[in-house]
Amino acid sequence: MAESLQDALSVLLEQSVADGMGSAAAIGWIDVDGRRSVVHTGHTKKWVGACAPYSLELGESIGRHALFDLASLTKPMVTTTLLGQLVERGVLSLADSLESRWPVAKGTYLGSLPLKMLLGHASGSIAWRDYFALTRQYSGAARVAAVQRAVLAEPHINASGQLAVYSDLGFLALGWMLEHVLGQSLDKAFAQHVAAPLGIEHAHFPKDSPSSDHRYVCTEIWKPRDCGEFPLQGVVHDDNCAALGGVAGHAGLFGCVDDVLSWSVHWLRAICGFEALSPTAPSTELGRHWVSTAAAPNTTWRLGFDTPSSEGSSAGERVHSAAFGHLGFTGTSVWICPVRRVAVVILTNRVHPDREHTQAIRSFRPQVHDIIWSHFDAH
Repeated sequence: MAESLQDALSVLLEQSVADGMGSAAAIGWIDVDGRRSVVHTGHTKKWVGACAPYSLELGESIGRHALFDLASLTKPMVTTTLLGQLVERGVLSLADSLESRWPVAKGTYLGSLPLKMLLGHASGSIAWRDYFALTRQYSGAARVAAVQRAVLAEPHINASGQLAVYSDLGFLALGWMLEHVLGQSLDKAFAQHVAAPLGIEHAHFPKDSPSSDHRYVCTEIWKPRDCGEFPLQGVVHDDNCAALGGVAGHAGLFGCVDDVLSWSVHWLRAICGFEALSPTAPSTELGRHWVSTAAAPNTTWRLGFDTPSSEGSSAGERVHSAAFGHLGFTGTSVWICPVRRVAVVILTNRVHPDREHTQAIRSFRPQVHDIIWSHFDAH
């Protein structure tokens, strides 16, 4: 029966990529005991050209370990997981204010807020601003400092805890706070405290220098990044992360489908009450608390994770209300279902060659999840 599931997903995967949902895609699922399956298809690149209509130019066929820009999966995999580790060790509390743990934020609105508000997207801040464009005159450390000043100077549009608005700003600030507390850059902290102990083999921050590793899957042909007629490859798609040198608390992580599966099984086991596979994995107490606690009323957002909306969820019509997960702008997602004891990962480069066509991924994600949920319900 597992083969029939793989066959059904392979057909859907190949058809979706052929119809223009990027150039590559991978689907993986893992159960609470670590049994996993992966299907993948496509090429690292499909299109080139300064503008539409683009020219066809296929890259290399992808393998199981093709490296996708994980985009906002950086939030749960890096920032949320590192923060959870520090809370469990008693180094931090979610009641701590940002400025008490990161002095740069002292005297600012964001600095006055407890970490819980930032983790639960309830800070009252705006969702996003183009700091890449605002700080073009700077480079290196000066640009990082300029972005930090701009983020901390943002006015709030709502009172904290009043309304949840998905925002990169809170996770940018959490990332900088973590670097200060840990005394190391976020990429090094992830490698040491998350990737190595949790068995994540390939995920990393490639930073701002393109790599010669041919496993990187291309993203967008994006004029603001001066990439000419070629798509971004091996450098982060998110502009604000690019302004920070490719390492940030909200974006910047690259990885393969197995990396996200290897991370997700630790959260799955925690919520299901299974023994932790690593001392740095989340505990059942913390995991259950975070995925069930909101920082504002009337929201699907919990602490570090989203939960399914009542209608039109990317996790499908058959998703259980106990599921939790996260999406990424480049076409990535992870949904973890403790009731079915399975986690599902989708990685695509749906922004290749551009971000304009969104309908394909919007219909693809729920189809994939419903196929997998139905399979596990029947077995």
